[in-house]
Amino acid sequence: MSDIMGRARARGVTRLCHCTKSANLSHILGSREIRPVATLREAADAYRPADIQRLDGAPDHTFLSVEYPNAWYQSQAADRDPHFRDWVVLTLDAELLATPGARFCPYNSARDGSCGALPGTEAFDALFAPTVTGNAARKRERAHPTWWPTDDQAEIQIPGTIPLSAVRSVIVRNGQQAALEHHRLTQFGMAALLPPLVVAPVLFDKRALSASVRSGIRPPETPYVLRATLAE
Repeated sequence: MSDIMGRARARGVTRLCHCTKSANLSHILGSREIRPVATLREAADAYRPADIQRLDGAPDHTFLSVEYPNAWYQSQAADRDPHFRDWVVLTLDAELLATPGARFCPYNSARDGSCGALPGTEAFDALFAPTVTGNAARKRERAHPTWWPTDDQAEIQIPGTIPLSAVRSVIVRNGQQAALEHHRLTQFGMAALLPPLVVAPVLFDKRALSASVRSGIRPPETPYVLRATLAE
């Protein structure tokens, strides 16, 4: 086990998360991987970018968060594209933290073009510093869990692609969206590739999610059970 993984396990970190528009799910399943923007551009693949500004300056990296999604970023990105409002959260193996070249930024890296995104154990530990200054100073209060970064928008930047095999589940806002995503992928012949669907509305509410996790309360997540229609 790497030093970073040892630190993550000691803190109780169980998973990583990646936000994307639901319109990109079929592309991820079809290619069997999550690809960074730079790779998608080179391949001229059909995809709908979540962030056209890319102030982070790292299009060759895939952005993840620790344990829960960056709902603040997701909310802002969704507002920029009113025609595609459905988003999903992919949960991934925590072992990706040990990926060679992985970088860690204790705040949203769009603030400084990823200057604060650094590799190594010290950079990982900085995610959980007593105080982190991004767009404002964030402090760890008494109830702040060990597994949650000090700033809600802390990032992990993974170079290159991430295999579909690292995806553990796909989280959606409600049961209606879960049924719709399953139907869409069935139409594309990709339902068999879809990781388990999970319903967790709080993960799409930036204020509710922040209040919950910063007090150490894990929001409820309910596995989606597909209701088969019986032929008469």
